[in-house]
Amino acid sequence: MFCSRIAPAAPIPRTCASAILAVAAVLSCTAAVAAYPERPITVLVPFPAGGINDTIARPVLQKLGEALETSIVVENRPGASGAIGSSQAARAKPDGYTLLLGAASTLAVVPQLNTNAGYHPLDDLVPVGGIASVASVLITGRKDTYSTLPAVHAAAKARPDLLTYGSAGPGTSQHMQMAQYNLAQGLQMMHVPYRGGAPAMTDLVGGQVDLMMEPVATALPQIRGGRVLPLAISQKTRSALLPDVPTFAEAGVPGYEVSTWFSLMAPAGVDADVLQRLSDTLVQVLADPEIVKALGDRGVDAMPLPSAAMKAYMAQEYALWGKVIKEAGITPQ
Repeated sequence: MFCSRIAPAAPIPRTCASAILAVAAVLSCTAAVAAYPERPITVLVPFPAGGINDTIARPVLQKLGEALETSIVVENRPGASGAIGSSQAARAKPDGYTLLLGAASTLAVVPQLNTNAGYHPLDDLVPVGGIASVASVLITGRKDTYSTLPAVHAAAKARPDLLTYGSAGPGTSQHMQMAQYNLAQGLQMMHVPYRGGAPAMTDLVGGQVDLMMEPVATALPQIRGGRVLPLAISQKTRSALLPDVPTFAEAGVPGYEVSTWFSLMAPAGVDADVLQRLSDTLVQVLADPEIVKALGDRGVDAMPLPSAAMKAYMAQEYALWGKVIKEAGITPQ
């Protein structure tokens, strides 16, 4: 109002000039947010291709790209149990064009085990929203030796550290869920970490390791192919996809219920409006019956938590797994 009365030849007061610049900046920012996204979005997956992360990410991200009217490029950046790709995402420019497929392991466990992880999930990343959760199934490739859960317990109690279990790496869901299980049951089994879930599964099938707590989605093909034997599933009720597999409670271990969860993340500092658009669109995508079915057919449940709710859930999970790490005596590296 005041500025409009100044004669054209008069110098613009410094305070007014600052106001003009501030308004221009706001308008420019608003226009940029309104146009978002103007180019393809990259989503970093911090694990090798072919695992549970890809199984969940690709159908959801394809639909998310369609809803945002852009393409989403998935880049696998494996290494250090997911820390390499996660730290790269945390250091990326917070403009909404580099995102991260986060998981329970990389967002609640790995930074508590790896002192050189290079990121803190609660400080350096912000959730776009939850994506999915999936129960785990305890499987073995040594079908004649460990055919039931009681047989596994008997062997573990008779010879501590005789039984081995594989994982996709230290701090991954396979590792931590078995550590939690052993802690609760008073068992000791030897952890054998691999560089990804696929090589761990290969050795499980070949009998080089005895057991693995694997997400249902990636265990299904091996179970249906008869290459591994499922012993129990970590949910309250039996799965429609594995109706003959007992729950842990039915197999004699009440109260053991765990899942692996996934969230889409952005670098901290991303514009609030960009974050809101991404979050709203992700929730919308996860309500799509086609996506719900695509995930359900793989044994996965959609988890459409908006940004704020996912942030609270992450903090809760971070505290939970920190307690397991401490009580199980897992030493940070």
